[in-house]
Amino acid sequence: MWSAVALQSRLRPRPIPQIQETYLATLETQLLATLSLGVLVALGIGGISRVQPALARRYGLQLSESAVLLALGSLVVVAVYALSVIWHVTFVLEYTLQAVMIDRWLAAQQLITAAIVLTAYMAIRFVNRSIDALAKTDAITKHQSEVAYHVADIAIVAFAGTVLLTLWGIDLTNVFIGAGAITAIVALTARETLTAMLAGFILLFSRPFRVGDWIAVNETTGIVTDVTIFTTEIQTFDDRSVLVPNDEITDSQLTNFSQNDQLRVDIDVGIDYEDDPERARSIIVDAVSDLELVKDAPDPQVVAKRFDDSAIVLECRIWIADPTMRRKLDARTAAIEAIVRSFDREGISIPFPQRTHAVRNDTFPVDTIGHEDVEPVPAEEYSSH
Repeated sequence: MWSAVALQSRLRPRPIPQIQETYLATLETQLLATLSLGVLVALGIGGISRVQPALARRYGLQLSESAVLLALGSLVVVAVYALSVIWHVTFVLEYTLQAVMIDRWLAAQQLITAAIVLTAYMAIRFVNRSIDALAKTDAITKHQSEVAYHVADIAIVAFAGTVLLTLWGIDLTNVFIGAGAITAIVALTARETLTAMLAGFILLFSRPFRVGDWIAVNETTGIVTDVTIFTTEIQTFDDRSVLVPNDEITDSQLTNFSQNDQLRVDIDVGIDYEDDPERARSIIVDAVSDLELVKDAPDPQVVAKRFDDSAIVLECRIWIADPTMRRKLDARTAAIEAIVRSFDREGISIPFPQRTHAVRNDTFPVDTIGHEDVEPVPAEEYSSH
């Protein structure tokens, strides 16, 4: 145990009392010394800030940050001690050290604790910067980087906390038992939240979509704007922001329109039964092949789809690159306008819905019971009325 006399001799070596009595005996000199100390501290901070870039270029960012932190800490300690000497309050430091540093073992524990905390902080900074570097190379998505941040930080803090508790002699058995009980209670009361969180980790590793992709989940279609552990935010095309739980995404059919970097757009075109379907197909292909938004490979295709009530329905298939809803609508509009112009030029008609009514016999049967003198009405005469 350190005595008060030993602490006083360490904090006030022989020259300090003489300096205080000679140069720091009046209020004016104390104020002037304090102002000078403030200027020196400001100059020291400025010098450290200017040296950091050079250290980073030569020794790396991590080492430079460690050196800067150490220098700033030393500067703060020296400034605090100098202020205590200027104002004759070194006894405050003596009392503080007596309260903190009881014996050598406790001092060692405190130093090791500070070292563990500093190491954990530097490890978190290093891991986060590594994750940022991976994210810039597209090796991981934004969702994965955010999850990796939280998982790595929690793991480092948990490990450092375990070491510190062991260092200070705290029994971890009760801690683990309490954590297990809390985990069981949370699992029972927040099952849906835990299910969504597990689904978030599934999306993290399976990577079915990225932020910015055009997806459809059940009845929700739009652009993915954000992905968290629990929910996925989708911006619909009618400017609605929809939060979809991650467990709903994993349990439902998911369509990613941006996955293959191309999208097929289908357009139904009806032609009259009197027109030649093969000729109409050729005209449609020629009409859409020169459109700017339509890809050359695969080539546009036109197939006969079905016999409709008033027309033979042909299906025009075109492909677009970098699929978005705007490009899809623009490509559909351009294709329809080009087909209409080509049909008008080539004399191909797009029929309106129509029905033809015809009678089976020349006369309509009329019930003549009780009216034997009534004769059937000819169909021509009936239709004329």
